[in-house]
Formats: sequence, structure tokens, C-alpha cells
Amino acid sequence: MKVIVIDASDEHVWSYCSSPTQGMTALKYLRDGTQQRIIDALIAALIEARGQSGGTLQVLNIVSDIGRPAAKV
Repeated sequence: MKVIVIDASDEHVWSYCSSPTQGMTALKYLRDGTQQRIIDALIAALIEARGQSGGTLQVLNIVSDIGRPAAKV
């Protein structure tokens, strides 16, 4: 499974691939607030996907780990 975040200008700003595990982002996104907007968009997408599947969303406590491309949810 692959997840790609594209901004309003159609620029590829973040990605994650589960097999092989890899990800992409830019360090400038950590400084300018883009990384937080990416996280917010992913949380909104997760809530939407859970709602579509009829599942309930568990409260997630996510801590950023810059050394890892993504957290296992």
C-alpha cells in the first residue's frame, strides 16, 4: 500500500510505502508547518476511512519520530 500527499499546487510533499517500508519528506516542512498540515490531513483521511468502513476510531497518541518514516497504527 502506498500513501501520497499532494498539496493544492499538485506538488508531491510526502509519501509512505508499506512494502518495502520507505517514506519521503523534506526537512523544510518540519520548519514551515507543512509537516503538521500533512499529519492533520492524514488524520482526517483516517477518520473518513474508518467512517466509510463502519469502524470506530480509537484515540491515537502519535509522537513524531524523525528517524522512522512512519508510525505503525
